[in-house]
Amino acid sequence: MSSLLLSALSGVLLGLAFSVGGLSFLVWFSLFGFFIVIKRAGIKDGLLSAFIFSLCYHGIAMYWLNHVTTLGFIALLLYLSLYSLLFFLSAKYFFKRPFKIITIPCLWITFEFLRENIWPYCGWTSLGYTQASNTYFIQIADIAGVKLLSFIIVLVNVYFLELISFLKQRKILKVAPLSILKKSLSVVLILSLSAVYSVYRLKALKPSSSVKVSIVQPATPEESKYNYTLSPGIIKSLFYLGKRTKEDTLTIFPEAAWPYLVNQDNISDLKDFAKSIKRDSLIGVVKSEKNKFYNAALFIDKNGNFIKAYRKIKLVPYGEYIPLRKFLGFISVINQIGDMSPGKQGEKFNYKDKVFSVLICFEDAFSELVREFAKGSDFLVNITNDAWFYGDPQSWQHLNIMTLRAIENRISIVRSANTGISGWVSFKGQKHLLTRDKRFVFFPAQDYFTVSLNNERSIYNKFGEWFIFLSGLILIAVCIGSRQKEG
Repeated sequence: MSSLLLSALSGVLLGLAFSVGGLSFLVWFSLFGFFIVIKRAGIKDGLLSAFIFSLCYHGIAMYWLNHVTTLGFIALLLYLSLYSLLFFLSAKYFFKRPFKIITIPCLWITFEFLRENIWPYCGWTSLGYTQASNTYFIQIADIAGVKLLSFIIVLVNVYFLELISFLKQRKILKVAPLSILKKSLSVVLILSLSAVYSVYRLKALKPSSSVKVSIVQPATPEESKYNYTLSPGIIKSLFYLGKRTKEDTLTIFPEAAWPYLVNQDNISDLKDFAKSIKRDSLIGVVKSEKNKFYNAALFIDKNGNFIKAYRKIKLVPYGEYIPLRKFLGFISVINQIGDMSPGKQGEKFNYKDKVFSVLICFEDAFSELVREFAKGSDFLVNITNDAWFYGDPQSWQHLNIMTLRAIENRISIVRSANTGISGWVSFKGQKHLLTRDKRFVFFPAQDYFTVSLNNERSIYNKFGEWFIFLSGLILIAVCIGSRQKEG
C-alpha cells in the first residue's frame, strides 16, 4: 500500500473518531498506517504523506467550520498541516532511536500542547477528547490532563506497530520474543492501572455541597440575532423561558442572548428584564464601553441590581476580531458588530454562599485558562452559542472538551448553549443534559438542575502541564544519549 494511501487512511480513521458518534475506538489504532509511513518513506514522499494525513484528519474532524467560513477553514487546514510536517520530521528521527514507544507519544503530545497554545490556538483535536465517554479510562486526566490520555493512545498505536514488525521479523529471523513481551506487559499494565485508578476515583470522590441552577436554551436563529426588527420577539421568548425556570435559582442564559448592544444608556432595560422575571440572572451580551465592544456575561440579581460583568479573554480569530487589523483592514469579521476587544482578567461571581467563574464560547478549550478559573471557584459556568455550526458533531465535540476540563480540575461545569448542548457535567465527568424527544440541539427549552459540587481540586489543577515538561525532558535525554552513543 502506498505511503499516500496509508496516510490518508490514518487521517480518515482519526477524523471519524472525532466526528462520528460510536467510532471513538478508532483512535486506538488509527495512527498505525501513518507511523509505518514515517518509518519507511523518504523525506519528499513522507512530507507529502504527512500533509495528506493532516488534511484528512482535521478536515473530517472539523468540517463544520466550513459552514461559517470556507476560506478560513482552508487556511486553518493548511496551518495545522505544518504541525504534521514537523511531527513527521521529528518522529522519523526518534523512530531510529531507543525507547520509541515512549518518545513518539512524548513528541505527539508536545505538538498538541504547542497547537493549543500558539496562535490561532487550535487544541480542538487533541486525541484524548475522543475518549470523553470512556468513563473508566479518562479519570486519570486529573493527574496530568487530557495530554496524558493522548500519550497513552499514541503509545498503544506505537505498540501495535512494534507488534506487527516483530511478527514479521519472527517468521524470517526467529527473533526472541522477550522485548515484545515486555512491551506487551507494559501496555497491559498501563491500561489496567488507568482502569483501576478510574474506579478508585469514581468511588472516592463525594459531593461536598450543591447549588441550584436553571438553564435557558432559547434556540435563537443566528440570522435573527441582530435583526433589530425581530429583537422584541427574542426578548419575549427569553422572558417566557426565564419565567418558567425554578424560582430561587441562578438562571443562566447563553452567550450573546440579549439581542441589543448593551451600553450605559440602555443597561436599565436589562436590569428591568431580570427584575421582571424575578430571577438572579447570568446573561450573555455584547457590551459597548468607551468605543470598544466586549463579548460579556452580566450578573444581575432578581431585584434588578447589576452585580458584576466578565469580559471574554480568548477571542475567536476572524469571528470576533481580525488579527493584524492595520494590515488586513479589507477583511470583515463574521459577527455583525465589528472587532471585539479582549477582557483582561477573570472574574469571581458570588451566588449565595458559592463562588463561580464564567467561560464564554470556546474558552473551555483552553486548559490553562480553565485551570486558573477553577482555582477559588466552587463551580464553573460556560455560556456559548454553537448555532453557527449546525449541531452535530461540533456540539458533541464541544461537550467532550468540557467533560475533560471538569475531570482535569475536579470541578462541576454548567453550560447554557443557545442551540444546545446544554446541561452540566459533574467533577466525575457525568453528564446531565437538557433534552427533548431524544434531541439535544435546536429546540427552545429551560430546565432546573441541582449541581453537585466538590471542594477537592486535582493534581493537575495544582501543577498544570507538568507532564508536558517531563515529556520534553525525556526527548532531550534521548537526543543527548543517542549523540553520545554515536560519538
